Amino acid sequence: MRRRDDLARTAALQLLDSWEGSNAPIDDLLSDLDASLSDDRDRRFARQLVLGTLRWRLRLDWIVGHFSRRPVNELDARVLNILRMGILQISVLDRVPERAAIHTSVELAKRQGARSASGLINAVLRSFQREPNRVQYPDPEAESARHLSLYLSHPIWLVERWIERWGLKKTRDMLISNNDYAPLWLRLNPLRSTSAALCAELRLEPGPEDYFRALDPRQALHSAAFKRGHFQVQDPSAGLAVALLDPQPGERILDACSAPGGKTAQIAERMLDNGLIVAADLSHARLRLLRENTQRLALHSIHPVTWDSSVTSGTLFDRVLVDAPCSGTGTLGRHPDARWNRSPEQFPLLIERQQSILAAAFAQLRPGGTLVYSTCSLEHMENEAIVEHFITHTPDAQIEEAHRSLPDDARVGRYVQTVPGQHLGDGAFAARIHKVKS
Repeated sequence: MRRRDDLARTAALQLLDSWEGSNAPIDDLLSDLDASLSDDRDRRFARQLVLGTLRWRLRLDWIVGHFSRRPVNELDARVLNILRMGILQISVLDRVPERAAIHTSVELAKRQGARSASGLINAVLRSFQREPNRVQYPDPEAESARHLSLYLSHPIWLVERWIERWGLKKTRDMLISNNDYAPLWLRLNPLRSTSAALCAELRLEPGPEDYFRALDPRQALHSAAFKRGHFQVQDPSAGLAVALLDPQPGERILDACSAPGGKTAQIAERMLDNGLIVAADLSHARLRLLRENTQRLALHSIHPVTWDSSVTSGTLFDRVLVDAPCSGTGTLGRHPDARWNRSPEQFPLLIERQQSILAAAFAQLRPGGTLVYSTCSLEHMENEAIVEHFITHTPDAQIEEAHRSLPDDARVGRYVQTVPGQHLGDGAFAARIHKVKS
């Protein structure tokens, strides 16, 4: 009879193989993985293997290269994933005995069509177990960017960009934070529950304002409180954009890039569900998630529409939120697969899209109204540069410095900017723009 851990390892390997072939968002594939495993311990271990392998991918490949008689780029993708998972269990996960990690990796290869490589897998893992100090990394002084890239497993182009922008120490802190376990944050729905009631029902640790860290994420997501709409999953940094927007009851709001709806729901709750929120998005599938969230949270002021937000509608709104599609470099801790799916060549198209959405959204803002432009990016070109270019070329647009609206928040200056490793939660940016009355 196959051991339980082997079921988790098999499911994790199959998911990693699927991701290699499709580069689909890992969250979509993890949902399928959860459905394929009946035991909660299997799910947790399989998720550990998948997310850990993606998170430490570059370091794992570097280690394989020190012990494999064949170059890493010549190894079969499945064999390489088995080696990555094996080294992860030996060097990162602390609950798997090293001998078990080696034995199960070899057996996994035999069962999953890689029997001919089982000897290589056994040799690499045993050599690493015996001589971990054989692994040498680039000198941290002479080759600081390359050292951080390999040792902390981030693409070199991104590390170089961050060192130039943030400096060496802050970049190192950001990379370390991205490799830590990303907690599940919950935001209270004050229209449906109270902090006291939520804490009485779930195992939670209080965070800022109405945010709580789930000590048992699975319990929270399968709870009656979740089904009754008493909370929404949302990172604390994501909520700053809506706080900066400051929507009021009775207003007409445009959420220009709304799905899957975390910020949309937050707007509705701050408005006491009194007013009109047009929730626009191009994706039917993501809008379906928004509708499901809206129904679960019992919010009636949200009206989803399938709409390209780079095109104006002719309708004017009191406030507009542009949570622009972006590189997502502020959320690489939560989405480790994204660090391998991004490249510098993607930025020109992203920036063009961001500029067109911001211009169209501002055209739908009434004179005297407020627009907030936000991203989950850490990149200057997607954040400050977009806003400052827009202000320079738009006579009736003015920056309203964020600290005037959120004066007690240490993360806020001219703009909102949160940084992993320095602030709680993900990296996020937000700017508040006022439309001058003519």
